[in-house]
Amino acid sequence: MMKYPSIFVVDSNKNSSDILKIYFQEFGFEGEIKTFENYTDALNEIKTSQDLPIVFADISNLTAKQEEILNSIKLYTNKIVFTSIDYSTNLIIKAMRMGAKEFLTKPIIKDDLERTLKMLLNLDSKLEESGNKIITVFSNKGGIGKTTIAVNLALELAKSTRDKVALLDLNLQLGDVSTFLNLTPSFDLNYVIKNLTDIKQENLLTLFENYKDTGLYVLSDPNFIEQAETIKPEEISGLLKTLKQIFPYIIIDMSANLDSNSLKILDISDWIMFTTIVNIPAIRNCQRCLNLFESRNYPDEKIKIILNRFMENEEITVKDIESAISKQIYWKIPNNYFSIMEAINKGMSVSEINSRSNIANSFKDLSTKISDDIALETISKYKI
Repeated sequence: MMKYPSIFVVDSNKNSSDILKIYFQEFGFEGEIKTFENYTDALNEIKTSQDLPIVFADISNLTAKQEEILNSIKLYTNKIVFTSIDYSTNLIIKAMRMGAKEFLTKPIIKDDLERTLKMLLNLDSKLEESGNKIITVFSNKGGIGKTTIAVNLALELAKSTRDKVALLDLNLQLGDVSTFLNLTPSFDLNYVIKNLTDIKQENLLTLFENYKDTGLYVLSDPNFIEQAETIKPEEISGLLKTLKQIFPYIIIDMSANLDSNSLKILDISDWIMFTTIVNIPAIRNCQRCLNLFESRNYPDEKIKIILNRFMENEEITVKDIESAISKQIYWKIPNNYFSIMEAINKGMSVSEINSRSNIANSFKDLSTKISDDIALETISKYKI
């Protein structure tokens, strides 16, 4: 017999809540249905819920206080649907940022509501086809700044989205993520992979190192170089699929080598942030790698080109690079050697060193763009 979760309907318009309740009962839903006109009361109930509740919340006339409350709800459930009479692009993006799995426009069409409810009833913590993303920072050339980008991007995503972000060091032999953040992890990648089948999902988070009470959780590379040789592609794949059930964002720092493990990471990634710099050898390496991605049938939107250490008035222009690689540049990270080196030497992020620096602002803006673009991928489901 199916065990139904609770449904929480949060809407200041009682008639709207009552209509949804009637619909759910007509669909044969046998679980408890609670309606709230007060958003604070709803949050307090959700916090103490004994199951993973389904939440339908109206954001038609969203106040700052309501937005703050709804942002907190995603800490207690991943089954959130927002409804609104307004279906502008900006509002849908905001809804996705607040953790929405679906967005329904008012007046709600009964068939759409039934489809959404069925989806949510099948949505448990093992849902692979969620909006959760594996984002790999990669370059086939060393010394480009991949680790710097992965570390700072992951932390800014955690701060800007207020979601859980996993940062994985998959540079299996010579990883530096823990050093960059001055962490001394109790567990490492090798331990987690080798014991994954015995670790309960609710305990998996405790094996990550939480960075300064933020939403950033770090899993370091193996403690011993020889352990890297025992890690197999299928084990990496299993780990990433498991983590995708838990983390809205998974940021991967990996080696520049293209071996079987690296190819598995790239294959399973939703986005590849291919990182390069402005010089001829790096651009040629970029071209070769893009050819490899094409041969593996990666969709064009999977590859995002990042220019690191960018300076205006370079002899080689952005247009020159885009023409050479037949692809637009996704983001440019400014050159700021002194801020980067101070951050690395102190084991901190660049925003902790100088939050007003050009490079700190660049990482903040990049994290916003990424979360917005992920939300925009969802918008295609809606008629705007």
